[in-house]
Amino acid sequence: MGDYRRGRRTYLQMDDRREQLLDAAVDVMVDDGVSALSLRSVADRVDVSHRVVTYAFGSKAGLVAALVERESNKVIVQAWSAPLLDMPLDVAATAAIRAVVDVVRANPRRHECLAELMTTVRATPEHAETFQKQARVHREEITARVEEWAHARGAELPTTTPTLVTALQVAARGAIEQWLSTRDDASLTPAIELLVAGFRATALR
Repeated sequence: MGDYRRGRRTYLQMDDRREQLLDAAVDVMVDDGVSALSLRSVADRVDVSHRVVTYAFGSKAGLVAALVERESNKVIVQAWSAPLLDMPLDVAATAAIRAVVDVVRANPRRHECLAELMTTVRATPEHAETFQKQARVHREEITARVEEWAHARGAELPTTTPTLVTALQVAARGAIEQWLSTRDDASLTPAIELLVAGFRATALR
């Protein structure tokens, strides 16, 4: 649950207010389901007037867009926060994918709600642009990190950058789904290592 500064007389800077409201939005979904998310439910959760949320985001679509952007960016930062530049490609890829899974492991219910929200965003015309934009940004961020690794190591990638980025995304999503289905920590890292071993094998050819 979020630690909200409750009360209608609590005044925050806009950036702080938006963060507070986004935290509340996550809690609404975790506690009551994605279908319960609305400007009104977020306002009620923080005990502010509806117009405060409307002013911060404009509409539910604006709220959803801000929430998707923030949560996606968090995953990228956490996945690539380890000192990967000193690692071989397969080791760095394993560490990054494992970090993504660790984010999910820390709060599975939160991830499941956000995944459901993303499914809704993808399928809803009014949110389609939000999904496409964030998917593009996510991919661009991973691409930048891969290129940074290659430059720092003075290494040639085993395949084209777009193909490698796709492989990383596929492996990460598969690892997340596997862990959510089994909660099996013991076999997950060896499985990830086996998947990304192909990066090393390709590089040695």
